[in-house]
Amino acid sequence: MKHLTSKDEQRIIKIIEEWSEPKLTWPLLVEACKTRLGISRARQSLMKLPAIDMAMKARKAALKAPIEKPGWIKDIYEANKRIEQLTADKQKLLAINQQLLERFKIWQKNADMHGISQSKLDQPLPQFRRK
Repeated sequence: MKHLTSKDEQRIIKIIEEWSEPKLTWPLLVEACKTRLGISRARQSLMKLPAIDMAMKARKAALKAPIEKPGWIKDIYEANKRIEQLTADKQKLLAINQQLLERFKIWQKNADMHGISQSKLDQPLPQFRRK
């Protein structure tokens, strides 16, 4: 078993930095090194290398860190104010929707009373040409 070169270390660090699975452990890294790079080392020998150990700790911390979604608010007071505003907006939209549904029912009844068919109502609006 030959010593790891600095190029090998960099390739291992690259594997760690690009790790996308939610769990990263030393045995998983050892297996990835075997399959991807053809490097067979025990976890203890990999842990002794400071650059690899630091990269491993940094990547594990990054994988455990909560991912904030865009638009999320950290302050609970601000979040509650936003919830109240969104709730008020929703109520306004529900009221407008209800008014439109009532208007539609009136139009539907009038169209039926005056003998206007659905196919006539579904005709597209005429396109006007601008000069």
